[in-house]
Amino acid sequence: MTKDKMPRLGASIQNLRDLSRSLWVIGVWAGEVPPSASVETKDGHPEYKVVNKVMADFSQKALDNPSANYVLIIDEINRANLPSVMGELIYALEYRYDEDNQDQTTVESMYSLKSDEEDVVGDRQLSLPSNLFIIGTMNTADRSVGHIDYAIRRRFAFVEVLPSIEPVKNNLAKEYFEKVSKLFVSNYEEAISSHEIPRNSSCLASDFKPEEVWIGHSYFITDKEGAAGDIEIKTKMKYEVLPLIKEYVKDGILYSDQGNSDDPVQKVVNELSQL
Repeated sequence: MTKDKMPRLGASIQNLRDLSRSLWVIGVWAGEVPPSASVETKDGHPEYKVVNKVMADFSQKALDNPSANYVLIIDEINRANLPSVMGELIYALEYRYDEDNQDQTTVESMYSLKSDEEDVVGDRQLSLPSNLFIIGTMNTADRSVGHIDYAIRRRFAFVEVLPSIEPVKNNLAKEYFEKVSKLFVSNYEEAISSHEIPRNSSCLASDFKPEEVWIGHSYFITDKEGAAGDIEIKTKMKYEVLPLIKEYVKDGILYSDQGNSDDPVQKVVNELSQL
């Protein structure tokens, strides 16, 4: 079976920032798993176990099935404290599991239990096989959480996904997408059709690049058709895009002369306000 034809199995994770390392990689539970199950006791005391969590469990599935590719998608990965959440996983990300070199490609979890101060209870080893692919998504417009630790950054390849008109099917949405995009990009037609590097419009502060704050196409997508689709787009423009534009003006990302009726930002603001 060629690599292109290998079966692919996937999973997705959200709210990584709400997970600690013990909930994300390997941790300790009292009683059975999941924790909602009844707690086992030994001599009247809870019995603790070292168990695999999301990352280690998914990795083990990939190890057990090397003929398939496994894809783990972490949504908004930049919202977590990655060095704290990843822990020893940082090493495993760089040195993928090699059966012929297990000592150098396997890391040990910090979580372990001892019985009679001698025997380690539970599997502490963690390996990331080469058939496990980890994809993290992040929105660079979330500037307050946009920083990625350099040690983690060099373990990932980064691909920018710029706003595009292609997924926008509704005609009204296409009109608004162009009007809003031109507040950020001076060479809109070239950036969209020829994928040229977007250049700053006169409205965009020089401290920012269009690709950092350009409002994305997800705001302009609807699965409804006809009048129902138009209504949904108008609702998104007035209650989602308009507040975001006003916030950009307030934060100095977009320049706007509120007293000038010919100001490009005010024209868009006024139009969306009347929807």
